[in-house]
Amino acid sequence: MQYLILIHSNPSVIELFAGMTDEQRREAFQTYWDVESDLQASGELVESKALEEKVQRYVQRGPQAPIVTDAPLAETTEIITGFYLVDVAGEERAFEIAARFPEAATERGVRVVRVWTQADFDDAMA
Repeated sequence: MQYLILIHSNPSVIELFAGMTDEQRREAFQTYWDVESDLQASGELVESKALEEKVQRYVQRGPQAPIVTDAPLAETTEIITGFYLVDVAGEERAFEIAARFPEAATERGVRVVRVWTQADFDDAMA
């Protein structure tokens, strides 16, 4: 089963990293590389990327052309800053992986979402 592990930035994550020493921050960032390396070795990693948080946009379908606005909007306090797409035996393994990230120690944690594959859609339509 595939799961998308979403890494977020929000006030609690900013506070977490701000409270770290330089060494703790280096260790926290090393976690991302360690998880990626472990997932590559186990064959569970499908894809992972860090996302630029300062240049995100919202796109809406307009009557004649797409409407593109800046994001995050003023009222937004949480944005996605990275993801890991994994192919694992089940949700418990996805939760185990997500718990390794520094953001898992914050109030909003790390989001884990099941990804539907073509086979899932085929089964749903049967």
